[in-house]
Amino acid sequence: MSRTINKIAIYGGNGFIGTHIARTLSELGADVVCISRTGHKPLYLNNDAWSSKVKWCKGDAAQPDHDLLRICDALICCVGSPPLPTFGRAAYERQLKSNGSSCVSAIEAASKAGVNNLIILSAQIPWVLQTKYFAYYVGKQQVIAAAEKFAALSDGHSALILKPGVVTGIRTLSSGKRLRIDWFTAPVAPIMPWQFVTVDRVAERIADAFTNQELYKGKCITLKNKEI
Repeated sequence: MSRTINKIAIYGGNGFIGTHIARTLSELGADVVCISRTGHKPLYLNNDAWSSKVKWCKGDAAQPDHDLLRICDALICCVGSPPLPTFGRAAYERQLKSNGSSCVSAIEAASKAGVNNLIILSAQIPWVLQTKYFAYYVGKQQVIAAAEKFAALSDGHSALILKPGVVTGIRTLSSGKRLRIDWFTAPVAPIMPWQFVTVDRVAERIADAFTNQELYKGKCITLKNKEI
């Protein structure tokens, strides 16, 4: 782990992808803070030694904890809801908030708090869905714009945008039941390998951003699925 990156805040840190990121960074020696609406460490992680090294906090990206961000070197934002269609204005606005404005609020708070390094988890969205009527896409675009603005603040700021396609791996439900997503995607992955990436690979690529910080310093870099 780079000596200049010590404390890392992860919004959405107790989710499927967030926990894998937290584990990878923690095992590299980073001081990781996982922030979620419940603030609870998932019960299925109780027997995993790395999880005891992580601080699990209650919080909401839409109302970020400025005091917490002031003591962090980096922010990772992986909050969001599934890319489902919306019917009605209220549903559209909820989807937009979940995948857009909430993360934008966290990014803006991080810039004011003096955080210099940002990583956001976006998505590889098919061109046919890249429309203003698809709230998921509009929200992700808002976050990308905020990340680009963050990186442009100074030469010391950096932003890494990951756009994975379908993220595969073992998802553990709150009940403790393990759901192997790769069982469902395995038949399709060989046909369209550019659309799939493992959750472990996503976490490893994020770790690369910190261990090889000079590659990203002072830049806003976007990595699409095949580059992850």
